[in-house]
Order: sequence, then C-alpha cells, then structure tokens
Amino acid sequence: MALLDGKVALVTGAAGSIGSETALALAEQGARVVLTDLRAPELQAVTDRLKGQGHDVACKAGDITVDGDIRSVVEFAVATFGGVDVLDNNAGATGFSSRDLDIPDMSVELWDQVQSINARGPMLFCKYAIPSMLARGGGSIVNISSGQSLSGDVSNFAYAAGKAALNALTRHLATAYSPSGIRVNAIAAGLIIQPGMEQRLPAHIQNIFLSHCLVPRLGTPRDIANMVVFLASDLSSYVTGQILAVDGGFTAHLPSVADMRPIIDGMKGAPGKWT
Repeated sequence: MALLDGKVALVTGAAGSIGSETALALAEQGARVVLTDLRAPELQAVTDRLKGQGHDVACKAGDITVDGDIRSVVEFAVATFGGVDVLDNNAGATGFSSRDLDIPDMSVELWDQVQSINARGPMLFCKYAIPSMLARGGGSIVNISSGQSLSGDVSNFAYAAGKAALNALTRHLATAYSPSGIRVNAIAAGLIIQPGMEQRLPAHIQNIFLSHCLVPRLGTPRDIANMVVFLASDLSSYVTGQILAVDGGFTAHLPSVADMRPIIDGMKGAPGKWT
C-alpha cells in the first residue's frame, strides 16, 4: 500500500519545477492530485504528462493573489475528488530578486505584491481548505518557506519577510488545528537548482552556496518533494508546528565554517599549528 492511498492533495505553483515534481511524488504515493498555477498552458502540460504516466490528477488555473480564484480552486478539488487532505502551499514570489534589493528603493507596490504571493495567498488556501479537512477528519498542510526567512541577508527583503510571515502562520495554524487532526508544517528550502537557474545564478555564485552546504551538493526539486510526501503521510503523524530546513545543512553551522574548514584540515597534519 502506498503512503498516500485514498488521499487528495492540492499543490500550488504546480507548473514550476518544484511544484510539478511534488505533484509527481505525491501521485506516485497514491494521492489524487489537483494542480494549480497562474500559467495555464504550462499547468496543462504538466497535468497531461502526469496523466500520461497513469496518475489520477486534474488541474485548474488560478491567480494566488485573487481571493475568488483561490476559492474556486479549492471548490474544484472538492467537486473533482471529494475533498482536500493535503495542501502544499508551494507557490512563491521567486521572480522579483532583481528588484527586491534594498529598502530605500523598495516600492510599496512590489512589497505588497510579494506579500500577497508569499503570505496572503497561502493563508487564503488554508482558509478555504481547512473546512474540507475538518469534515474529513484531519489533514496535513505543508507550507514551502525559505532559508532566507531564518537569517539575515543583503537582498530579498520583501521575499524573506513574506516567508517569515508564512512561518508564523504555520505555527499558529498548527497550534489551533492540530488537536482537530490537521498538522501544519513548513519547509525552509535552501538553494534548489532548477532549469534556467544558470542565467540568474552563474557557476561562481552557485559555488559560494555549495561551499556552505554540509551535504556536498546543491538541492534538487525532488529533495523538497520527498519532504512534502513525508509531511503529508502518516510517517510524520507526530510532527506539527515545525519549520524544517531542507538545505543540505546550509543553516546548521557557524558562518565561519566554510573559511575555517581548510585551515582545520591543515592543522590535522600538524597539530597545534595554524596554517
């Protein structure tokens, strides 16, 4: 028996590389999956591909910044598959990095747009999905956050603030609804290598991130998808209210580790001598 047999999962941002991989991973474990995204053609292409692989999936396009669209997507999931057991709030404001550089230059419009995607949209998906979960005896909500919500950085102010709000929402929802059978957790994702990333993050920038990873590689969409499956399943039945870093250990160590590692390695050959 698969981990998610009989469950209905709803994945936002499902046309992207992480969302589509998550939808696939959930379907592989027996879930019926509703995919949603703003980009209708790409969303349909992903859905068709999963159907072609024999998975029970459906899709409905919608804008995460529009209340009525979110309500319609959840209603579609209920009408199509009978309810919602798993909500993966995967969609995020990932396309604004070149403008989200500093506070003095931040436009109110950009700030509000990023918050509406990173925080308001997931809140509304929870608002409309929770009644279905309660009616079905419980469920699991997985919010995709970011490591940038856990520590300071020199850019992505709006993005990090929105994800930090999502972390707080995660803990509050878990506190309110876990006694009713709805577990709520967040994944603080590290750098995930996706198609086209070379244009935004050339190799020398990726190597900076890699030097701080304890696992000697950067992340892949399947790394996030696997954690979503775990949190969606009964394997994590005693896990709720957590912000779980999936980042290869990027946030697990002191900031000096990358620079100190070669120095300490040199000392191992000559104890007591700083080289």
